Amino acid sequence: MNDTDNKPGKRELILRAAVKVFSSKGYHNTRMEEIAAAAGIGKGTIYEYFSSKLQLFQAMLEGSLQYYFELLNQESFKMMPLQERLRILIEAHCRFSLEKKDLARTIFCSHMLDDELHEWAMTMHREKQKQALDFLEQSLAQDEVRQDVDLLLIGLILASALTGLGAVITMDGWEVDPARTADQLSQALINGIKKQAEGAG
Repeated sequence: MNDTDNKPGKRELILRAAVKVFSSKGYHNTRMEEIAAAAGIGKGTIYEYFSSKLQLFQAMLEGSLQYYFELLNQESFKMMPLQERLRILIEAHCRFSLEKKDLARTIFCSHMLDDELHEWAMTMHREKQKQALDFLEQSLAQDEVRQDVDLLLIGLILASALTGLGAVITMDGWEVDPARTADQLSQALINGIKKQAEGAG
């Protein structure tokens, strides 16, 4: 099948409709025809882009994680001081949770999936934890972090903090100031792991 000019736009339309339907009905209660109706297209059109409901659901979640992976892999981001990188990451996460609540809510409910989907979701979650660990290892290599810091533990704390923030924003309707929250949380994290200057008390 050859791509046509309208297909990228239609694929995005399907993904947006999927977010709305999955977030309101859950994975198992959602039918493909409901997503098609929300997208304003025929059911058969969805199968031109996604072979199954599972593939569509996975594509929706992968797209959300790509948002973070692209940020972490930017060269300009990698060159920033540790606290500034933490601040930007936390603020971006808060803004994502506030501005894309339907998608974020679906992600946070993914633990209620069946075994196959749960294992896949856990694989994506482990990839997110790995990114957090790589993020901290860069800071260790740049001599910004104390040598005695357990990077795996700190990576888990960072990933858990971001997950917790997203959960209360999307599930509990907690309204936060992304910039202020990022300043406070990044400062709290950095105080425990940052290497002190020689002679500092």
